[in-house]
Amino acid sequence: MITNLNVLSDKKIDSTTDTIKMRLNENAAAMVFQMFTKNIYSNPIGTVVREITSNCFDSHVEAGIKAPVLIKKSFDDQTNTHYISFIDYGVGMSPDRVKNVYAVYFESTKRCDNTQIGGFGIGAKSVLAYKRPTGYGTGEYDNSFYVITVYNGVKYYYCIVEGTDSPEISLLHEEETTEHNGTEVRIPVLEKDLNTFAKEMVRQLYYFEDIIFEGFENTRYGDTLLNEYQIIHGKTFLYRGTEYSSTMHVCLGRVAYPIDYDVLGLNSRNYYIPVAVKLEVGEINVTASREQLDYSEHTIKVLKKKLDEVKAEITQLLIKQYENIVTLKDYFQFENEFGELRFPNGMTLPVTSLINQKDVDLSNFKYSFMKMPNNRQLFSFFFESKRYGKKTDNKSFNGSYEALKRNSNLLYIEGEFQRKVAKQSYLKEKFSTYHIINRRKIDADYMRSEIAELFNTHLDKLVDDNGKPVEFVQSLIEMQEEYWQIVIENAKNYDTIEVPAEFTVRKKRNVLSDELRNTTVPVKLFGSYGKERIKFDVLFKFPQPIFYGIQEDESKLNTAYELFRNLFDKKLIVSRYRNHDDRLEWDGKKGIMFIMLSKSNVKYMQFCKKAYHVDEFYNRMLYRKADLVTKYFQIYGLIERYNTLDSLYKTKNFNVLNAKWGAVINEVNKFIETLPKINSNISSLKTDLSRFFDLTNIKLTPEQKKYAEKIEELHKLEYQNRNILSYFNTYYIENRLNDVILVDILKKVMVF
Repeated sequence: MITNLNVLSDKKIDSTTDTIKMRLNENAAAMVFQMFTKNIYSNPIGTVVREITSNCFDSHVEAGIKAPVLIKKSFDDQTNTHYISFIDYGVGMSPDRVKNVYAVYFESTKRCDNTQIGGFGIGAKSVLAYKRPTGYGTGEYDNSFYVITVYNGVKYYYCIVEGTDSPEISLLHEEETTEHNGTEVRIPVLEKDLNTFAKEMVRQLYYFEDIIFEGFENTRYGDTLLNEYQIIHGKTFLYRGTEYSSTMHVCLGRVAYPIDYDVLGLNSRNYYIPVAVKLEVGEINVTASREQLDYSEHTIKVLKKKLDEVKAEITQLLIKQYENIVTLKDYFQFENEFGELRFPNGMTLPVTSLINQKDVDLSNFKYSFMKMPNNRQLFSFFFESKRYGKKTDNKSFNGSYEALKRNSNLLYIEGEFQRKVAKQSYLKEKFSTYHIINRRKIDADYMRSEIAELFNTHLDKLVDDNGKPVEFVQSLIEMQEEYWQIVIENAKNYDTIEVPAEFTVRKKRNVLSDELRNTTVPVKLFGSYGKERIKFDVLFKFPQPIFYGIQEDESKLNTAYELFRNLFDKKLIVSRYRNHDDRLEWDGKKGIMFIMLSKSNVKYMQFCKKAYHVDEFYNRMLYRKADLVTKYFQIYGLIERYNTLDSLYKTKNFNVLNAKWGAVINEVNKFIETLPKINSNISSLKTDLSRFFDLTNIKLTPEQKKYAEKIEELHKLEYQNRNILSYFNTYYIENRLNDVILVDILKKVMVF
């Protein structure tokens, strides 16, 4: 950013008295460092994200390379520390640059370059504003961080700390390397702040492109930090979405800033468009903290001018978009989506406030010569729509273009409606209510008054002396045909619909004799005791799945029953039949049956609503639990191994013996609590489940693997102390950890 620190103002003041130049007190350095290290930033985490990422991109600009910046979250098992790293592949820093630029406040290499974002010489040090309480006392904190930089074949490791009077940089290590020049700023981050860092990355880096995020999958904003979004680049504006702001804001270089419309003397409601005013670095200024715009007279003047330019550009893009309205479908979309600016990538920008529909030039629309009614009126003029099915159903169709695209219960016919009872019964069951659409004859003489009223035109006759439609009516016929093609695209052809055989079979059960319906059949009902005699009619009317088999299928049925009972909800299984009132009973809202019957009665299962042979159990039901089974066997061994730990190594108070191991135990306990409860019966069904699922190669997730290793570490700790604690009752220890003397003894004798 071009900045002249030697000139504070261009205003010259004539004075007849002596001029006194202000200066810094000799002892003011520490106070200045304090101000720019701790007190200048109202949002330290947001500032760190913005400033360090900006420095990464500036380094790429300086090096003249086009490469993505890497922002990575990592965890160090040795120190139990989370880190966030900002990594660039730019120029790197020589020891001289570290000493004379990086280590000097208000020194910058960017003051004469508007292609780079920085310029004040304090952004790189902003990390010191992020304070992490140490827990050693009130007000005690750590704000140190690391800089790892590669310059011309040498890799330097620096640590930056606050220091007593001023920040200090220490060279920890240097080594030869073949790595490309570049710099990594590695910041220790408290676990509780990880989500805040992720949130600020979404907001502060909203218009930064070419960033790779790594390791943020498990944060609350992990789905957003994928960089799969697209930014629309206009001449005067940028558009990504509505997450940053619903009103016009500023993107200065790459950094987004809200606009204070009160300072500009403008009403923000007139700028309710979620785009960023595109400004190059140096066009306006920001405050020293770079957290907000500096509203000087120059800034206010530039912003007002740019806001008007953005509005003008978007308006012109809208006008150009509407120049492409030619067909009837184009016109309907224009009516339906008026005020939405469409971009080639499919994104849309709602800007209804910028333009009135009456001001749009529709000269390229093929029917622009006539007065156009709205699409509902047009539909009613061209077509008849009749409703069938359940009369009590309120699924109405209003004839609008939007409803035509949205409704799935629309059918069309060509010519006269040939009703078919079976088909109408099927459609009634499928849709409840459905609508049949047919074309009207619009060139009939009785349509003259309707045409005159709807299109505001007078016609003496609709056809000429040769029996051909007059020009205006011919245009209407062409429009009707065009509209009919839109109907065909969005509705189904009634005549080509086929009634499924399964529906026909089910309907046939209505003609089964009463004698057969009232016949009782011996059935083994799994979940009940022994056999029941159940009426066929009860089975026919059962609305939920029935899985059946014969004597040879008993083992399969029993397996299916046990799997359902343990993987689904056992309350759903029908286990009772009351023969005095022909009623099946179960405890849930829906039900399911597992039955065994004779070969001679299997043929009647086709008349049940949902009867399937037990061999279909996997394809119909069990496949739904694939993820559950995988997750169960992922955590089963983990929990079993955890349960074999002595209770002392699971107590939350272990930290009084050793803080490091206490933290590990509490972390493991917290993780175990998040796992689903184990159903011990599922493990006994592993052999049966193996017939359906591959259980031989189930791998732990990275997170589960991490905690499995921690549990093994606790087992190792338990093993190391087994002989020492054999003289103690560990249950006694666990419940006496508030005993100072006992704790002191254990600290001396136990191995940690």
